[in-house]
Amino acid sequence: MRILSGTYGFDILSIFLLLISLFLNFGRIPRLISLVLSAIVIFRAFSKNIYKRSQELNKFTSAVNNILRKFNKQLPYMTNVSLELIPPMFTRLKYDINQKIKYKIVSCPNCGQKLRLPRRKGKIIVTCKRCHNEFNLRT
Repeated sequence: MRILSGTYGFDILSIFLLLISLFLNFGRIPRLISLVLSAIVIFRAFSKNIYKRSQELNKFTSAVNNILRKFNKQLPYMTNVSLELIPPMFTRLKYDINQKIKYKIVSCPNCGQKLRLPRRKGKIIVTCKRCHNEFNLRT
């Protein structure tokens, strides 16, 4: 038996409110506001009135899209976000950070081809795969 079956769950609005409450939590005065926003997030997540929560999300999404249209962007209209979708969002970010730590990206001075070199190898001779130009570089 699933305890949380039939509840609304988390959506973009809930995540947005949670991020605002976490941001406001660092100050002294708005801690009460942060606590109220966190309570709203919990209420929305465990609410069984799915129709009302979907209406709130649609109003939020349309308001944000009115602002984002000025920048030629748009939020997708979704009912709610599954918690299984959140980790893949951060998987790409984690991969990019690990690549920046392990490798140095340089351009070939002859043809401009980007080359990925291992970091902390000292002074090495690099050969471009496109134009076969050799040059010295410190990684």
